[in-house]
Amino acid sequence: MPNDGLIQFRSENLDAIQTQTTGQQERYIGIWDNVRAQLLGLIEAGQVDRQVGGVLEERDQIFRREATGFDDSVIAQNTAVRNVQNIGIEGGAAMVRAARGGA
Repeated sequence: MPNDGLIQFRSENLDAIQTQTTGQQERYIGIWDNVRAQLLGLIEAGQVDRQVGGVLEERDQIFRREATGFDDSVIAQNTAVRNVQNIGIEGGAAMVRAARGGA
């Protein structure tokens, strides 16, 4: 973006993407853990049939497996974003060197 005749590569927005996706991971795991704990509490208190516990355990395994897949995708996305940042920074530095007459 032009600024006083300069072109700048600003990576703050890319940093925000990485932070947001990591925050989403923490939130959805926290929500699931809270719901699971509440259901387990109801089972222990005898307010919900114990068979629900077996279903809950099965669902928890599915959730953990799918969450791991999502986590892997987030890690890959964050790696790609970091690569874009590095390319931008390296490209900018190369342009500065070229403009100064360096190699």
